[in-house]
Amino acid sequence: MTQPIRIRLTLWYVFMLALTLLLFAAGLYAFVAREERRSTNAMLRERAGSFERAYAGEAREEPGEAAVVEVAKDFVAGEGSVFIYRRPAILVTGSKAARDPASIPAVHAAIAAAFAGQSRLLSLDAERSIVTPFADRHYVFVGAQSLERERAVLRRLRTGMAIAIPAALIVAALVGYLLALRSLAPVARMTEDASRIEAENLSHRIAVAHPSDELGRLGTVLNALLERLERSFQQQKQLLADTSHELRTPIAIVRSEAEVTLSRERSAEEYRQALEIIGSEATHLTHLIDSVLLLARADARQNRTAREAFSLNEVVEQSVFAMRTLAATRGIDLTCGTNGPMPMRGDAELIRRMALNLLDNAIKFTNAGGRVRLDARRAGSWYLVRVSDTGSGIPSEAQAYIFDRFYRASRARSRDADGGTGLGLSIARWIAEAHGGDIRLVRSDEEGTIFEVTLPVGGSEINGQ
Repeated sequence: MTQPIRIRLTLWYVFMLALTLLLFAAGLYAFVAREERRSTNAMLRERAGSFERAYAGEAREEPGEAAVVEVAKDFVAGEGSVFIYRRPAILVTGSKAARDPASIPAVHAAIAAAFAGQSRLLSLDAERSIVTPFADRHYVFVGAQSLERERAVLRRLRTGMAIAIPAALIVAALVGYLLALRSLAPVARMTEDASRIEAENLSHRIAVAHPSDELGRLGTVLNALLERLERSFQQQKQLLADTSHELRTPIAIVRSEAEVTLSRERSAEEYRQALEIIGSEATHLTHLIDSVLLLARADARQNRTAREAFSLNEVVEQSVFAMRTLAATRGIDLTCGTNGPMPMRGDAELIRRMALNLLDNAIKFTNAGGRVRLDARRAGSWYLVRVSDTGSGIPSEAQAYIFDRFYRASRARSRDADGGTGLGLSIARWIAEAHGGDIRLVRSDEEGTIFEVTLPVGGSEINGQ
């Protein structure tokens, strides 16, 4: 079972502190032991040096073994034990309460080495000894110092560490837990806020107390994500509502036309007229459903768009040719201008649909006797496709919304006499953006309207695949 983060943080904190304290304690213990050993060694060297200096002074008045014995009396009575040997390791004098150290093999070997001129420090079971020659190596000084004081210091140090380290770890665990709890409190609040967000209240946001710290930045990112989700959800709801509204009118026309036609016997001409109306509305329904599905898949990034080489100038010329009949029936002069080959990579069918949507929009809002023109040219690393007309223009208050779905400037969000779904410009914008380009309204006034599409020359990775 996975432990809560605050528990894991506390355990890691305590573990690292315990490791640090143990390393510090080991280092401190080694340092104190070394210093105690140095202190004992220095004491022994000082005692041996003092004995040698005292002997040198006494030997000037009374040379020989008598001077050794006389000087040793003061040292034998002091701290530790002192023994004096002459060749070959014969005891001259020494502390009464201590046994003869020459009986210990290690000390005996050190005494022999001392007569050869070598001084040694020996660590025995309960004491440390110094063995050093003096009086031109005629005698050897053996001084011993108990290790009890040194061991007592280290024992007290170990006891203190055994108490202090666990106590420090307990306090650290409590403090670390409280700190982790306090540090993670914003996460708990963010979790609680997020748990209350549902489809009905996507406008609710996570409270961010300190936007500049790490958790604050996380909260800011989550709020941005919620904002995108809310926008996408609202778009889907709006798309559904608008689609339902748009479907209601043609379905009602089809139903009423069928009911009226079948209510009594009709002539062949009347039946033909009714079927033409039903067919026209069915065509409109098909176009509307296709457009809605295309935009819905674009929102879900599920459109499988081709990536193939094609000539942009050929695609737009074909689109203009396809719209000539419609333009002619409305008395509109439709022309096209391109300047040479315009190779690119992308989805030729989508580009053709974009051009058709722009041309259809221009023809729809241009009066008889007007002109519609499509121009395509290269400008640096971009292709520019411009569709211009001499229509009445788009009202200034509507220009900001013309790319919104189901929006029509002539009669907002309602289907006028010219038909249309209000999705043509939305689809055109998606196609341009899916190819790494853009579409914008260059100008729209009483002299006419100009839309311009920019597409990368080499094409780009198509979005939404």
